[in-house]
Amino acid sequence: MHLPIGFDEAVRTSMRKVKLNQREKRRMYALGYQTVINYYGLKYLARKMGIGDDVKAVVNLLEKLDYDFENYMEMIDEATQELPVEEKLAKKYSYPTWIVKELLKHLPAGEAERTLRNLNEKKRWVRINIVNSTIEEALECLEKEGVKFQRHHMFEDLLRIANPFYPIGNSKCFKKGYLTPEDLSSYILVENAMKYIGSPILDACSAPGTKLFHVLSRRLLKAIAVDYSSKRLLDAKKILEKYVNQGSIILVNGDSRILAFNNRFSIVIVDAPCTGSGAVYADPSVKLRLTRHRLRNYSLIQQELVRNVLKLGGNILYATCSIIPYEGEKIIEEIYKEGSIELQELRGEYIDTAYPGYGVSYKTYRIYPHKVEGQGFFISIFRGVG
Repeated sequence: MHLPIGFDEAVRTSMRKVKLNQREKRRMYALGYQTVINYYGLKYLARKMGIGDDVKAVVNLLEKLDYDFENYMEMIDEATQELPVEEKLAKKYSYPTWIVKELLKHLPAGEAERTLRNLNEKKRWVRINIVNSTIEEALECLEKEGVKFQRHHMFEDLLRIANPFYPIGNSKCFKKGYLTPEDLSSYILVENAMKYIGSPILDACSAPGTKLFHVLSRRLLKAIAVDYSSKRLLDAKKILEKYVNQGSIILVNGDSRILAFNNRFSIVIVDAPCTGSGAVYADPSVKLRLTRHRLRNYSLIQQELVRNVLKLGGNILYATCSIIPYEGEKIIEEIYKEGSIELQELRGEYIDTAYPGYGVSYKTYRIYPHKVEGQGFFISIFRGVG
């Protein structure tokens, strides 16, 4: 199975071809989600049961199970008991084995398992847009619509939607601009980095603009938002029109690996394109695209981005939603060894030091999924020297 597009887009495309009511659409979405996020494990179990190991075999297995994923989890747990730990975790949580082996180099087996398990559990977080509403107005709006949610115990404007499959984008509260999608880990990153953020800002890989819009909801700053994809930049523009003061941002369709600016920036945000291995529950099709070749391509892009934005002065906030060190620690360590950057300290709730074993381990950072119920992030703040 290979999805050349994201899971949600694939589902929307498929749904246009069939006539289903809203309840049926939600059920089909949930079944599709569970199938994709467990695909490698389903293939393994189908092969072990003598059904085969292709897409058709997976469908046949699901029919035998009557699409009961709780039963599947019990069966895959039993079927993997005697496997070596890396194979067991890869099959049980449905990841490429090479990813699990890499994770086990940096985390104890129990912590690696908690990370993988947590990334498989769908969550939906939203931030109250205090530019467009008060917290009380947003909560009242959701309650009137019958949307169940939990408020975060530390962040009063962050909510977790109780049913992660609920189409919150169709909510009136969402359409009014009271809410904006933002994962807990992204929220934590921005809140803890705010002390380094001034004006002007360059958001080098902006779309969909979540982090920049969060910043601008806190402070009235000027920013330039750049993205390589004109389509994604257009999507960001639509969000911008709903959530922030448009006069404060200039949108640029361009490649931040080669762009040059005459002005200097207080901070450059590099929310770099990556494998998305730390954001699996947001898009389960990420798993189907996790290859070493793809990882190498992203690592090269990330290095080129950092080297170019170093020319622009100011602090650089580098982040990837990845659990793979080749998109985090190794990127920063290589540049740090050249003596061209000075690492800045980032302290805060839920911010942990990066994977051990690197020269930059204690001045680069991670947000671990199983510790926060959010996505997995690598974070580094630094500035150029010399």
